[in-house]
Amino acid sequence: MSAGHIERLLDRWLTGERVLITGTDAAGLTAALERSGRTVVVIPPEPGAPPADAAVCAGWPRPGDEPAHRRHLADLRRRLRPDGVLLLDQSAPTGSFDPLTGRCGATRFYHPTELSALVRAAGYRVEHLELTSSGTPPGVLIVARALPAPPDSLAVTAWGTAGEATRLDLRYADDETELLDPSPAKVWADLAAQADQVAGHYPVDDPFGGRRGAPVVSRFFGRPVAPAQLSFGAGVTSLLRDLAGLADGGPILAPAHTHPDLAAWAAFRGADVRITGEPATLAALTAEIRRVRPTLVSLDRPAFDAGILDLGDMVRLAGVVARADAVLVVDESAAAYLGPAGSLVTVAGEVDNLIVLRGFTKAYSWGGLRAGFAVCSPALAVRVRELITPMLIGELALHAALRVLSAGDPLAALRRRVRTVKPAFVNRLSAAGLTVQPGHPDIPWVVVADPDGSVERELAERGIRALLPVPAPVPAPPSMSTPLHLTVPISTRRIELFESLFDR
Repeated sequence: MSAGHIERLLDRWLTGERVLITGTDAAGLTAALERSGRTVVVIPPEPGAPPADAAVCAGWPRPGDEPAHRRHLADLRRRLRPDGVLLLDQSAPTGSFDPLTGRCGATRFYHPTELSALVRAAGYRVEHLELTSSGTPPGVLIVARALPAPPDSLAVTAWGTAGEATRLDLRYADDETELLDPSPAKVWADLAAQADQVAGHYPVDDPFGGRRGAPVVSRFFGRPVAPAQLSFGAGVTSLLRDLAGLADGGPILAPAHTHPDLAAWAAFRGADVRITGEPATLAALTAEIRRVRPTLVSLDRPAFDAGILDLGDMVRLAGVVARADAVLVVDESAAAYLGPAGSLVTVAGEVDNLIVLRGFTKAYSWGGLRAGFAVCSPALAVRVRELITPMLIGELALHAALRVLSAGDPLAALRRRVRTVKPAFVNRLSAAGLTVQPGHPDIPWVVVADPDGSVERELAERGIRALLPVPAPVPAPPSMSTPLHLTVPISTRRIELFESLFDR
């Protein structure tokens, strides 16, 4: 590939001027790029050097085998700014090529699809591929962009930033447990008396918690759940990471504003992630599934906008996903508000391709407990256990989770309170001229349109903090309106605080 061609590609794809150069042809390219006014840095850069805008592998392949090549590309990605550009130019082999080993002498060459997969597995999104010469394999040039890497691409990073002037945090609710019966605090207090005995048990006989948890979970949801269908983890966050492996390289399909962790981990492992536009109706999702033919579909239920597809629609959607030979993973972290009968766990045995995730952060306010569980269709039990880490939940957390589930549905009073105070909250926001989506009446939050960010800024000036969706790990369709999540104040003290701050 000539220096002029690479310069033209940089002009087309590059938005910055700092370029890393590596490879056997680095010297010639360095002079040409410096003449164009770019700052060229040869690998390795000096310690503390700022991230580069682009990296050029000139004269690929480099010595080594496939793992070494992937490590090298990943190292380049860590030296790039987010969304930085990679240009990789592989020439055709000039000697005898062995198609069984992929080698020409001691050098490993790649067919275009192999090279594209290698680049994706190193943490990039391939945007352009062209053949540059004939041969076996042919010369190929790839342009890719660096994906945001965990933990920066995960929800915990985006939502964990402090708000110094916040007086009322409407990202979450700290007043819900006041209405639960029994209260999570009482459940924990009763357990604390036996903490030393519980913590001393090493559960190698039940490493996923399924054997002890199945009878409790079955009674809670009113449906039989076999031990093999049930796996506990350190919160839904840990389960999303493990279950990203179900994509088998992708493509993954997820609506915009879906909790990003599963897609972020999968994309970072080389899966192709596709983000659909809003709204995520049954008809819209069905059309996208038929078009994309994904290996995995990831949904939140309820969604970020507090909307919920009913059980009948979800069963029909699982059928559409099954016809694409794919798996449907549904994050029900916030579905506790609906009660046990509203969960997809009740229909997991009716389909062959469903995994439902449940946690205890929402409603129970047990985010620090780090407890969550997955219930899967019987046909998926073996695949799920292949991926989920055993011994992932601590014994104290498991016992606390099973105790609160054994108590039945403690949220009846909370649901009544939400139905009482949510309409007034919606009316208060609407009267101020905001565009509000109320969502399901039992879900204690709403979303407000904020296309230019002014609503978030004005609320922040009043000491009220809202929740923004975490960006998807790959480009998403443009949205007509940025949704701003506001949790409904439940208790009198939080309602009065909201009114006093909002009226400022």
